[in-house]
Amino acid sequence: MINVKNKLIIFMTTALFMLAIIVMGQNRVDAASWGAKNLFTTPKKTRGTWYYKHEGEIKKLKITTHTFNKIKLYKMLSSNKAIKWTKKLAKADKKSGYKLAQKVGTSQYEATDFKFHKTPGFAANGWLSSDRADSGHTYVAIKKKDKSNNDKVDALRVGNGADNSFLYYCYKSKKLVK
Repeated sequence: MINVKNKLIIFMTTALFMLAIIVMGQNRVDAASWGAKNLFTTPKKTRGTWYYKHEGEIKKLKITTHTFNKIKLYKMLSSNKAIKWTKKLAKADKKSGYKLAQKVGTSQYEATDFKFHKTPGFAANGWLSSDRADSGHTYVAIKKKDKSNNDKVDALRVGNGADNSFLYYCYKSKKLVK
């Protein structure tokens, strides 16, 4: 038989556990609450694990059907909807002490189809980016000549911003990263 002291300990533990769940739940970002509804599907040729060099170090990025480095990709909103949701976000961000917008922008990305020399790829931005045209990166799978043996290898061309200025190439193998 459980005595009163044990009942009190069980009750207090349960109450603290429930309080912790409630407090943690308040910090979650719900994508649908910020207008994201339709997942974006990446072109098949861009999917996979890719490697590139950044500041002398080999880095990895992974693209799946609906994610970029484990972050969900959503179809961009129409201009009117984006303006509506951006205004809501700005208001909520101000109330949160300017901590919410970054959390929303990095918890899911907006993506759209993109073509580079008629080759399909995609462009990705932080969700509800305020300067939608100039931010984000473009990703297009291409064939690139391997300098060591002149074979053509799969590569991912990464560009920046609205003008798609070249940033770097990614490869399926770490050996190809130079």
